[in-house]
Amino acid sequence: MLINEINFYQPKVMIVMSDIAILAAFAKSTLIELSKQQHALGEGLQNAAPGEKSGTPNKSVQYLFTCSEYLAKLAAQCDEVIETSSHAPQHESKI
Repeated sequence: MLINEINFYQPKVMIVMSDIAILAAFAKSTLIELSKQQHALGEGLQNAAPGEKSGTPNKSVQYLFTCSEYLAKLAAQCDEVIETSSHAPQHESKI
């Protein structure tokens, strides 16, 4: 008998994440990636088209940075959804 077959027949307990937690984790990772990309785009635009001589950046750059911060905050709020759904009763199944 192969090792994989031996492990297959041993009973294991598996905790299944709820659908809400899975969606929240997916949304969090997507929002974080969007935030990073938007921040990088803002930095690139700031380097390519510097703002006024007084040092204030273009409004487009400010918009990109503001939206990037907002997306990061939304991603942090996804943790609350994941945490809340983890306190809900979870299903256990034996494999």
